[in-house]
Amino acid sequence: MSHHFDLEEENDWIALSESLNARSIKGQHRGQKQNVQSKLKQAPVSNQPVEKQSEEDQVTFTYKASRYEAGWLEQSLGEFYEEQWIQDVLRMVKGGKEASVYQCLASISVPEIFLAAKVYRPRQFRNLKNDHLYRAGREALDENGHIIHDSRATYAMQKKSSFGLQLTHVSWIEHEVKTMQILHEAGADTPKPYASGKNAILMSFIGDADQAAPTLNEVNLNHAEAARLFDRVVFNLELMLSMDRIHADLSAYNILYWEEEIMMIDFHQAIHPHQNPNAWSIFQRDVARVCQYFQRQRVDYNADQLARDMWKKYKLEFAPDIDSHFSDTENLDEQVLLEQANASELGL
Repeated sequence: MSHHFDLEEENDWIALSESLNARSIKGQHRGQKQNVQSKLKQAPVSNQPVEKQSEEDQVTFTYKASRYEAGWLEQSLGEFYEEQWIQDVLRMVKGGKEASVYQCLASISVPEIFLAAKVYRPRQFRNLKNDHLYRAGREALDENGHIIHDSRATYAMQKKSSFGLQLTHVSWIEHEVKTMQILHEAGADTPKPYASGKNAILMSFIGDADQAAPTLNEVNLNHAEAARLFDRVVFNLELMLSMDRIHADLSAYNILYWEEEIMMIDFHQAIHPHQNPNAWSIFQRDVARVCQYFQRQRVDYNADQLARDMWKKYKLEFAPDIDSHFSDTENLDEQVLLEQANASELGL
């Protein structure tokens, strides 16, 4: 097996990007794109995408991507265009270490004006540390969300071959989609997932035509509002436990704030409390990070006691602590620096 996988993978990606960038995405309406005002005048429509349109039709992004990003977007979002989920990419709203999020204009067949497209970065740009801690006890899923039973596929993932890494990448995305579906249907404060592909998730957009919802760490709250929102976060933490889910990366950076309400995002690391041996420490970290933010908003709770009370409520077993560096809740601003540095790698 070659020991130069990363270099070969990058060369393949550049070649693929150049090829994709030379073609246009299909599936746009003929003539000029509709603007938001005209879209609001449309009659009610069904929740299902309409049939694919002629391959002669082409689309031009409102968002002007860099050379390699354009190929990346075309590969990741082309299917959503062809199936008429979206009709334009308006702008990037977040460039992250694992994925970037784009505001899209929804097609007429979708009962929302805007959708958010979370597009995972090419594998060589991904920077998730300690990913084995989240994958422990997790079943691999295929692109349809079904458990992979094929022994050859399992072996490829274990050996981290090119094929195996692609399967792992797809499984990672499908676990996020499945978690979002379960939690949204249960009444958690999460975006509604609409569709997924091999490299992207399409979900409801939180914000309006002028701006995306800020993350909670960007917001200063008065005491009464902070106390109310803290109670809502605790409600969501308990609801997730009741649905056998732990966010596993929860902090003020992964909670949106819009119209005096919260919306939790980024469930790619979500774990099962009964299946993952690191579950207690990961949950404890989630609670500590949330409490850290609200303490700055003058809402003071004992994070450790709160986590233990919720854990006991659902009769979950306490496990030994994992490495202290993993549980660290200090220096959360490093996450922002990482995201900025990684975004610059694509020339964003």
